Amino acid sequence: MNRVQIVAIIGSVFYLGLIFPLVFKRRIHEEYAILWLFFGGVLLIFSVWRDGLEYLARLVGIHYPPVALLLILIGALLLILVQFSVVISRLSKRVIELTQELGLTRHELEKLRGEKEKKK
Repeated sequence: MNRVQIVAIIGSVFYLGLIFPLVFKRRIHEEYAILWLFFGGVLLIFSVWRDGLEYLARLVGIHYPPVALLLILIGALLLILVQFSVVISRLSKRVIELTQELGLTRHELEKLRGEKEKKK
């Protein structure tokens, strides 16, 4: 085992060590944690399994196999960012709908209060 592989293993274990407590404490919802944990596992597997990493690097055309780990990491971050963008877009749309609904409800309430005051 060389120094790069040891650093990659330590980094992968540290990464998973950060994610697992957040999932167990429910600070990260399960739907988001799946990608984090999946890519943490993939990074750990390829950090330990050097032949698999070398095969993946050859398959992609990378001459220095540890760079393939960086490629996996960048891919993981891009997928997670896309997932967050979808969630943020959905939440923004929902906030707009709720704001409009609240405005209509307030308008109806003011209208009812006005009718009630006229009757007095």
